[in-house]
Amino acid sequence: MTPVLLARGFYEEQNDAHGRWATRESVLEFEPADHPRFLSFWVLSEFRDLTQELSVTIANQSTRLVLPSGWSPVSIDVPPGARHAALSVNKLLPPTYHPSDPRSLGVRLRAVGLHRDRERHRHVVERHDNVVANVREMLSGRALLKSTPPSLGIDLYGACNIKPPCVYCGWDTSKAMEGDLVDTPFTIETLREWGPFFDHSTDLVNCSIGEPFMMKNIDELLDAFAAGGKSLNLTTNGQILTDTNIQKVIGRPIDLNISFDAATPATYATLRNERFELLLNNVRRLITAKGGPGRLPTVNVVFMPMKANITELDAFVRICADLRVDHLVLRPLNYADKVELNWERAGYRFEYEKELLPFEDLVKASGRAFELCRQFGVPLSDQMDFGGAVGRQFTEWYEQGRQSAIVVPRAGHAASPVDAAGERAAIADGPVVPVGIEAPAEATPAPGSDRLPACTEPWKSLYILRRGVLPCCHGGRPLAPMDQYRDVWNSPMLQAIRTDLSRGRFHQYCLESPSCPIVRKAQQAGEPSGGLRVRVRRAGVVLDDYRHRAVWARQWAGIRLRRAFTEPDYLPRQVKRVLGRLIR
Repeated sequence: MTPVLLARGFYEEQNDAHGRWATRESVLEFEPADHPRFLSFWVLSEFRDLTQELSVTIANQSTRLVLPSGWSPVSIDVPPGARHAALSVNKLLPPTYHPSDPRSLGVRLRAVGLHRDRERHRHVVERHDNVVANVREMLSGRALLKSTPPSLGIDLYGACNIKPPCVYCGWDTSKAMEGDLVDTPFTIETLREWGPFFDHSTDLVNCSIGEPFMMKNIDELLDAFAAGGKSLNLTTNGQILTDTNIQKVIGRPIDLNISFDAATPATYATLRNERFELLLNNVRRLITAKGGPGRLPTVNVVFMPMKANITELDAFVRICADLRVDHLVLRPLNYADKVELNWERAGYRFEYEKELLPFEDLVKASGRAFELCRQFGVPLSDQMDFGGAVGRQFTEWYEQGRQSAIVVPRAGHAASPVDAAGERAAIADGPVVPVGIEAPAEATPAPGSDRLPACTEPWKSLYILRRGVLPCCHGGRPLAPMDQYRDVWNSPMLQAIRTDLSRGRFHQYCLESPSCPIVRKAQQAGEPSGGLRVRVRRAGVVLDDYRHRAVWARQWAGIRLRRAFTEPDYLPRQVKRVLGRLIR
């Protein structure tokens, strides 16, 4: 890549992962050449309804790009002799979204450069067109899609270095679901076989029940993802982030999610093993190697609130501040009707169902995490807020959690958050938050969000996993085996899910996916548009279950009756079998 100068119209303070803000008009400058080239960069739009557009003018040739939300790669023709590109956006981010920032904010850019790879240019253009088409189909409520999924859930590796597995990991169940595919390799050939499903995707989300850094071909795959302009979401337990593995991810567009779930060695040992200090050192080395926060890869550390660790939330925020992570990810432990996980580890009895926190406590934890992260300057990604509105739907609980992290400082003493037990926690160099200064309950929904369905996953995502194909990250059951992903994308089931969501209701599949936070919030909110509808549809699910049982019983009776008439020895054999059971 030939470097490009962000010459005019850009603000200075951001870098790498966060990009550089541009105002309404900006200019990129580069050295001229006597051959055609392509201008390549990633652009981030905050608008979710395709109403923001970016115009790029090079040598009197103008290209207009409709911008989907989030980071998107683009590629523009650069004719011979061209020296600069003029950029302009049709609308700025409204000031209500950055009330304390007086700047004029348009879009963000990162990874700007020039190249001569025509095939790469073609792929990026096709990918951008596919993403825009996908969003248009979603906004219009289409169920049968011409676009392919912009986001792919992938299954890189099926083995793990932690044995026995983490106490909340359904390892045995997952491997049983994977069946004969448990050892299926994920290779470059896999990507080629996927064809346009891979070529037109922008985001890859690794959903392996395994540790990706154990893969022998991880380097080759990371190179292929980067060459294809993909953004990779990768989850790891972080225990084998050796110097070699750290170098594999430096500078790449990767969201690296590192599972912690504890702030002390003792709690970590009850959940995994006794390698907490090793994990801390690995993350420190990683953040140092990449040059600090804000540079690639994005380092996100994960905390799943549960009975075993909820009292360590405050201490965990302080650890995140000390490590200088890019995000603290608050991720609820998946709710499920029946999970038979029962471990005795490090003197602690972990029973999955008993570890699940009541919904009210989860909302309070969200509010508390928000306030703590605000005080300590730690960016928060709250997956309880998947689908938005957790702070607005459950204001009382959320505010109780938030206010519990604000204390009145006594004269001559610094303020410090209060832990879950109500005792003061000593926080070295902790910030003081004067009482009476209010923070917003949650971030304002992105512009254009009101035009979207409650869940966008069935339009934009498809999860192609060894345990089966799922329509979303919270899908309760696979819709088909792994190799039938092409059939699933526009299957009657997925079309029905899209149709229901576009009409403002949940499909039965959604209601049978108990870990979905959007469904759970709607159910708990008790709103006519959410909770009541969920309860009615859940009642329909129960009635439908009884109907299926009735049909099965009628079919069973019919089969037995027919055999009684057509097989002379059928009744004597059945009587003999029943008597044999009674005698035993």
